[in-house]
Amino acid sequence: MIDPTADPLIVGVQIALTGMSIVFVVLTIIAFALSALRASQHLFRRRPKVSQPVVSSPPSTPTPADRLDPQLVAVLAAAAFATLGQPVRIVRVRYYRQMSGMWARLGRVSVMAARQLRR
Repeated sequence: MIDPTADPLIVGVQIALTGMSIVFVVLTIIAFALSALRASQHLFRRRPKVSQPVVSSPPSTPTPADRLDPQLVAVLAAAAFATLGQPVRIVRVRYYRQMSGMWARLGRVSVMAARQLRR
Protein backbone atom coordinates (compact mmCIF):
# COMPACT_ATOMS: atom_id res chain seq x y z
CA MET A 1 0.00 0.00 0.00
CA ILE A 2 1.23 3.48 -0.83
CA ASP A 3 1.78 5.86 2.04
CA PRO A 4 0.01 9.18 1.23
CA THR A 5 2.58 11.15 3.21
CA ALA A 6 5.55 9.73 1.28
CA ASP A 7 7.45 11.74 -1.30
CA PRO A 8 5.90 11.22 -4.79
CA LEU A 9 9.35 10.93 -6.37
CA ILE A 10 10.29 8.00 -4.14
CA VAL A 11 6.94 6.31 -4.82
CA GLY A 12 7.46 6.74 -8.58
CA VAL A 13 10.95 5.27 -8.43
CA GLN A 14 9.65 2.30 -6.40
CA ILE A 15 6.88 1.64 -8.93
CA ALA A 16 9.32 1.94 -11.86
CA LEU A 17 11.84 -0.44 -10.27
CA THR A 18 9.12 -2.94 -9.42
CA GLY A 19 7.76 -2.88 -12.98
CA MET A 20 11.21 -3.21 -14.55
CA SER A 21 12.15 -6.10 -12.27
CA ILE A 22 8.92 -7.94 -13.16
CA VAL A 23 9.63 -7.45 -16.88
CA PHE A 24 13.20 -8.76 -16.53
CA VAL A 25 12.05 -11.80 -14.53
CA VAL A 26 9.45 -12.65 -17.19
CA LEU A 27 12.02 -12.18 -19.98
CA THR A 28 14.44 -14.47 -18.14
CA ILE A 29 11.75 -17.14 -17.85
CA ILE A 30 11.01 -16.83 -21.57
CA ALA A 31 14.73 -17.10 -22.41
CA PHE A 32 15.05 -20.30 -20.35
CA ALA A 33 11.93 -21.75 -21.99
CA LEU A 34 13.31 -21.02 -25.46
CA SER A 35 16.67 -22.58 -24.64
CA ALA A 36 14.89 -25.67 -23.29
CA LEU A 37 12.89 -25.92 -26.53
CA ARG A 38 16.07 -25.57 -28.59
CA ALA A 39 17.77 -28.27 -26.51
CA SER A 40 14.80 -30.62 -26.91
CA GLN A 41 14.57 -30.05 -30.66
CA HIS A 42 16.56 -33.18 -31.44
CA LEU A 43 13.82 -35.30 -29.86
CA PHE A 44 11.34 -34.36 -32.58
CA ARG A 45 13.60 -34.80 -35.60
CA ARG A 46 13.36 -37.83 -37.81
CA ARG A 47 16.13 -40.35 -37.63
CA PRO A 48 18.31 -40.34 -40.76
CA LYS A 49 17.80 -43.32 -43.01
CA VAL A 50 20.71 -45.46 -44.08
CA SER A 51 21.40 -44.35 -47.60
CA GLN A 52 23.34 -45.68 -50.49
CA PRO A 53 26.59 -43.98 -51.46
CA VAL A 54 26.49 -41.42 -54.23
CA VAL A 55 27.35 -43.08 -57.51
CA SER A 56 27.40 -41.08 -60.69
CA SER A 57 27.33 -43.17 -63.82
CA PRO A 58 27.75 -41.07 -66.95
CA PRO A 59 25.67 -41.88 -70.03
CA SER A 60 27.20 -44.06 -72.72
CA THR A 61 28.04 -41.14 -75.05
CA PRO A 62 28.30 -37.98 -72.96
CA THR A 63 28.26 -34.62 -74.67
CA PRO A 64 30.28 -31.72 -73.22
CA ALA A 65 27.13 -30.25 -71.65
CA ASP A 66 26.26 -33.59 -69.99
CA ARG A 67 29.58 -34.10 -68.25
CA LEU A 68 29.57 -33.32 -64.56
CA ASP A 69 32.58 -32.56 -62.48
CA PRO A 70 32.76 -35.06 -59.59
CA GLN A 71 33.80 -32.22 -57.29
CA LEU A 72 30.61 -30.34 -58.21
CA VAL A 73 28.50 -33.37 -57.35
CA ALA A 74 30.34 -33.73 -54.03
CA VAL A 75 29.81 -30.06 -53.19
CA LEU A 76 26.10 -30.28 -54.06
CA ALA A 77 25.69 -33.41 -51.95
CA ALA A 78 27.49 -31.80 -49.01
CA ALA A 79 25.33 -28.67 -49.25
CA ALA A 80 22.15 -30.74 -49.38
CA PHE A 81 23.30 -32.81 -46.40
CA ALA A 82 24.09 -29.66 -44.41
CA THR A 83 20.70 -28.18 -45.25
CA LEU A 84 18.51 -31.26 -44.80
CA GLY A 85 20.48 -32.97 -42.06
CA GLN A 86 20.22 -36.38 -43.71
CA PRO A 87 22.19 -38.16 -46.44
CA VAL A 88 21.06 -37.45 -49.98
CA ARG A 89 21.66 -38.93 -53.40
CA ILE A 90 22.23 -36.61 -56.35
CA VAL A 91 20.18 -37.98 -59.23
CA ARG A 92 20.17 -35.13 -61.71
CA VAL A 93 21.75 -31.69 -62.01
CA ARG A 94 20.03 -29.05 -64.14
CA TYR A 95 21.48 -25.67 -64.91
CA TYR A 96 19.22 -22.64 -64.96
CA ARG A 97 20.14 -19.65 -67.04
CA GLN A 98 18.43 -16.45 -66.02
CA MET A 99 17.27 -14.24 -68.82
CA SER A 100 18.92 -10.84 -68.80
CA GLY A 101 15.76 -9.27 -70.21
CA MET A 102 13.93 -9.97 -66.96
CA TRP A 103 15.74 -7.15 -65.20
CA ALA A 104 14.82 -4.69 -67.93
CA ARG A 105 11.19 -5.82 -67.84
CA LEU A 106 11.10 -5.48 -64.06
CA GLY A 107 12.51 -1.96 -64.32
CA ARG A 108 9.86 -0.97 -66.88
CA VAL A 109 7.09 -2.37 -64.72
CA SER A 110 8.27 -0.44 -61.68
CA VAL A 111 8.50 2.80 -63.69
CA MET A 112 5.00 2.30 -65.11
CA ALA A 113 3.61 1.52 -61.66
CA ALA A 114 5.15 4.71 -60.27
CA ARG A 115 3.59 6.84 -63.03
CA GLN A 116 0.03 5.56 -62.80
CA LEU A 117 -2.59 8.27 -62.64
CA ARG A 118 -4.57 8.49 -59.45
CA ARG A 119 -8.31 8.97 -59.67
